[in-house]
Amino acid sequence: MRITKTERGFEIIHFFDRNSQICSLQQSSLADYEPPGGSAIWFGRVENRMHIDLEQMKDLLPHLKRWVKKGQF
Repeated sequence: MRITKTERGFEIIHFFDRNSQICSLQQSSLADYEPPGGSAIWFGRVENRMHIDLEQMKDLLPHLKRWVKKGQF
């Protein structure tokens, strides 16, 4: 996976999911916190992405780390 930038200067990573559908992980322009791009992300299939803010990701991250390590939440 390679990090590139959108036309507006936000970082984005494109990848394919298990079903060979194009997906992305992208910094959002939401500006609740500094630095720019650090308040939320867009994540998922390009045509149907989730908008996850920093606080939501802080709550999700321990569960994702545990899943990577142990295969369960």
